[in-house]
Amino acid sequence: MSDLCTPTFLGLADRLGGVPCEDAHRVAYVNNPFDLADATMPFVELLMVGGAVLALVHAVRTLRRTGSAVNLGVWIAAVVYVAVLEPPLYFPAAFGIDDYVSAVFVHNEFTVGFVYERMPLYILCLYPALVYLAWVLVERLGIRARHPGWRGALLTAVCLGFTHQAFYEIFDHLGPQRLWWAWDYSASMNQDLLGSVPMSSVVNFALVMPTAFAFLCLMVLTRKERPSVRSVLPGAVAVGVLTPLVSMPGQLPVTYLDLVDDPNTDAVHAVLIAMLVGAGVLTLREVLARWRAPEPQEPGFLGWYPVVHLGAYLGTFAVLWAWALPQTLGATDGVTDDGRFVGSLPYVVLCFVLTAVIAAPLVRDARRRTPVPDPVLERQP
Repeated sequence: MSDLCTPTFLGLADRLGGVPCEDAHRVAYVNNPFDLADATMPFVELLMVGGAVLALVHAVRTLRRTGSAVNLGVWIAAVVYVAVLEPPLYFPAAFGIDDYVSAVFVHNEFTVGFVYERMPLYILCLYPALVYLAWVLVERLGIRARHPGWRGALLTAVCLGFTHQAFYEIFDHLGPQRLWWAWDYSASMNQDLLGSVPMSSVVNFALVMPTAFAFLCLMVLTRKERPSVRSVLPGAVAVGVLTPLVSMPGQLPVTYLDLVDDPNTDAVHAVLIAMLVGAGVLTLREVLARWRAPEPQEPGFLGWYPVVHLGAYLGTFAVLWAWALPQTLGATDGVTDDGRFVGSLPYVVLCFVLTAVIAAPLVRDARRRTPVPDPVLERQP
C-alpha cells in the first residue's frame, strides 16, 4: 500500500500532526485515548460509539415490541452505507477512481481505527448513530400519514436529509479545528467553502446522501412486512450499496466543479444554498403541522429514545464548542495561531436552533405519554 502514500496524503497527515502511511497497521490499531492529537477526541468517540449502540438497542427493542424489523434494517443499511462510501474516498487509486476523485480529506488517528489507519471507529459508528437518529426523529413527525404515496416518501426523505444536515454540521464545523480530520483545500470540489467546511460536505454528505438513503429505505424496506432480521437483511444491504448511486443527481452541482476547468463557483454556491433553504422550508412546514397536532408517544425507552439521544448529542457538542470558542474567536481569516482551520460559528448556532425547533414537538409529546397496547397480549384469546 506504499503507493497510496501520495504527496497529498502526506501533506494533510503532517497538518494533523502525523498519520502513519508506510508503516500503518493494515487491519486495526489501538491508541492511548489520553495521548491523542487533541483532548476532545475521546469525547467525540464515546458520543458516536455510544450513539450507534443506543440506536441498535432501540432498533432491536422496536422489533421485539412491534414485530417489525424495518428500523433494524435502517441501522444495518447505515453500516453497509459507510462501508461502501468511505474506503474509495480514502484510497481512490486502489479503486481506480483517482482520475475523478482525489483524497479530499484525511482522518487523524483516534483511539481505535481500521484499514491502514484511515477509518477511525467513531466514523464507522457515526452513520448508524446519526442517520438512524434522523430516521426516528422524522418518523415521529408523521409526514407519511399526511402525505401518502411515493411523494410522501420523497418529502419524508428530504426532511430526514435536512434534519440530519442540521445536527451533522454542528460536528462537521468543529472537526478541522480540533484536528479530527483535515480537508484538502486544493481539490476543486473543496474550493467552495462555508467557514472551513467545503459546501460539498455541507450539502452532498450531510443533506443529499441521507435523503437518498432515506428514500431507498422507504421504497425498499417498508414495502412489505419485515418480521425478522433475515427478512430485512437483503433489502438493507441493497439500500447501503445503492445510496451513493441514487444520490448522484443531487450531487451534480458539486460534480460540475470537478468536471469544468473554470467553473462558476458563485453560481454553484447559490444553487447549493437554494437546496438547503428549500429542504429547510419543507421540513419546518412539517414540523409546524406536527406541532398543531399533538400525539402522545409510547412510554419508556422506545418513546424517549430520540429525545434522549439528541439531547446527549447537543449537550456534548455545546460543551465541546464552548471549549473551542476562545480559539475560534481568536482566529485570523479563519485560521488559528497554530494553523487550525475554524468553522462557521454563525451557521453552527443556526444548526443548534434548527435542531431544537425540529425536536420541539417531540419533546412536548414525550411528556404526554399514553400506554400503548402490547401487540402480543392483544393476539391472545
